[in-house]
Amino acid sequence: MAELTGFHQTTEAVSLSLQALLERLPLAPTTPLMPTADAEWFVSAPNSGLLAPAAAEWFASASGLGLSAPHSKLPHPALPDVYDGDCKAGECFLQSCITYIQLSSEAFTSDALKIAWVLSYMKAGLASTYALHIFRHPGEVESFSSWTEFEKEF
Repeated sequence: MAELTGFHQTTEAVSLSLQALLERLPLAPTTPLMPTADAEWFVSAPNSGLLAPAAAEWFASASGLGLSAPHSKLPHPALPDVYDGDCKAGECFLQSCITYIQLSSEAFTSDALKIAWVLSYMKAGLASTYALHIFRHPGEVESFSSWTEFEKEF
C-alpha cells in the first residue's frame, strides 16, 4: 500500500510540474483534426455513447486549449463525378456537389469558392466549354454573384 501511495505522490508531483510548464509556454496555434462544429457536438453530447466519459472530458478540456484530439479523423464525403453537360445527370451532379459542400463547409469560405469548385468538375463535353468560358470571362456572368443565383442558373 505504501508503494501505491508513493507512486500516486510521484504522479501528482509530475502532473503539477507539467501543468506549471504548460502555463509558462505560449500555446502555438494548431490545426484541429476535427472541425470545430464537430468538436463542439462531441463535447455537448458526452453521454451519447460516442465517447467514453473520460474521453469526452479530456476532449472538452483539450478543445478549450486549442489542442487537437488524438487520432480523430472524420470520413471524407465522396467527390462528385465529372459533369459533361448531360441535362439528365445535371440534378444529380449538383446535389452531389451540394452534399460535399455541406459536409465540408469549413473548406468553402465564400460563394465564389463554391462556384469555382463546382465549375472545376465540369471537365467533359459541353460543360467543359461552358466552365472554361466562365473562368476566362468571369465578368460576363453577373448572375453568379451568389451561390443561390448559381444554383438557380444551373
